[in-house]
Amino acid sequence: MKETLDWAQSQAVEWIGAYGYGAVIPALLLDPGGIPWPWVFLMLLAEEARLSVPLMIVLGFGVLSVFDHALYLVGRFGAPLLRRIETRWPQTADILRKSEDTVRRNGFWSITVGRFLPFLGRWVGLGSGLAKTPWMQFAFFNSLGVLITVAGFGVAANVVGQKTIDAPWFHHALFVAFVGGTVFTLGGAAIAAWRARRKNETVTH
Repeated sequence: MKETLDWAQSQAVEWIGAYGYGAVIPALLLDPGGIPWPWVFLMLLAEEARLSVPLMIVLGFGVLSVFDHALYLVGRFGAPLLRRIETRWPQTADILRKSEDTVRRNGFWSITVGRFLPFLGRWVGLGSGLAKTPWMQFAFFNSLGVLITVAGFGVAANVVGQKTIDAPWFHHALFVAFVGGTVFTLGGAAIAAWRARRKNETVTH
């Protein structure tokens, strides 16, 4: 296993080195919600790839904020576009409804922490727009959530990486953490799907 993880680590460093700070964009936007593993691994290996951690945090904050605010504007003012998307891809209607319901049910708490829900978390900006959340309030609570994602997870990963990346047990701990986080995310998605199915069955009957 160590050889496999060593190879994966070297490939990741090579990929990060090739794309440089541009790696920030997919690392944050391709995360489906829950623990932001791509960003954690990027920050874990940042210094080995000779990237500036403070600059990455600033870029990450900007990238994620712009994405969330763009979704907010689509949800708030793009009703015709959303209806067209729902017509063409009916399966998206469920995502739109759930993202809106999450914000309406949990309020501002969901804007800050709801982004860590599996799969639904990526659409917190869209749900906030659909729920007609006032923009200033959305901007404030969204900034808190982005800060937790970018700086909280990122700095923690970087500090841990600096202190333990050369430890003999590091690869095992990384593997366990990744598997555990994946199981947690998939488990949360399965529970959410089960609850939605139970709710639909209750309504049907």
